[in-house]
Amino acid sequence: MKVTYLYHSGFLVELEKHILLFDYFKGELPEFSKEKEIYVFASHKHQDHFDFSVFELFCKYENIHYILGSDIRLSDKYLERKGVSVKVKEKLIHMGADKSLKLPDIEIKTLRSTDAGVAFCVLCEGKSLYHAGDLNNWHWEGETEEYNSRMKAAYEKEIDKIAGIHFHAAFVPLDPRLEKACGYGMDYFLARAGSECDYVFPMHMWEKYEYIHVYLETETGRRFADKIMDIGGKREFII
Repeated sequence: MKVTYLYHSGFLVELEKHILLFDYFKGELPEFSKEKEIYVFASHKHQDHFDFSVFELFCKYENIHYILGSDIRLSDKYLERKGVSVKVKEKLIHMGADKSLKLPDIEIKTLRSTDAGVAFCVLCEGKSLYHAGDLNNWHWEGETEEYNSRMKAAYEKEIDKIAGIHFHAAFVPLDPRLEKACGYGMDYFLARAGSECDYVFPMHMWEKYEYIHVYLETETGRRFADKIMDIGGKREFII
């Protein structure tokens, strides 16, 4: 399995028969094999997780499918204004929170985001993947204690749903804008699911990759250092 970090929360996962593209909005994409099934995931409509350019792939690849958070609405008129055939809707599946989808070659489950849209749990070719989207403990310094307590509880409720599941790769926010709370979400994810993860990719970092090394100096970071990938120093990972 090859994992390519594209930008921000965008990752490309290449398997023997499948291409999985998560939350793409920026970065260079390679040419894909037209023999492979392509699944494009977009967790929600925020511009740093979804870009309309993903529909350009529809014109190039017949075996393509789009799995979109239910907040991404695409009317026929909107697609036409953007120059995209409404036939693309035949390739679209919208998923809300706490939903499951089982297709012949892939299984997908969603969690409810603490911001917008969903997080994805994906099983394909025997590989289990978790992509958080914007599911995180968004503990902001400027918010009230009540708000941050609710956020913490909501986040932990969702992560508890996947505790004990084995993930070959997990993509988890480590957002420097949260300052001292940057690692709160990662801490809880690792505490509940980290022992079952082979590799954990920090994301949503706004290119401040030095925070990976800062996090690796924390108690939890040191404990899971062998699993946490340095996406700033390398773009492709064979795992």
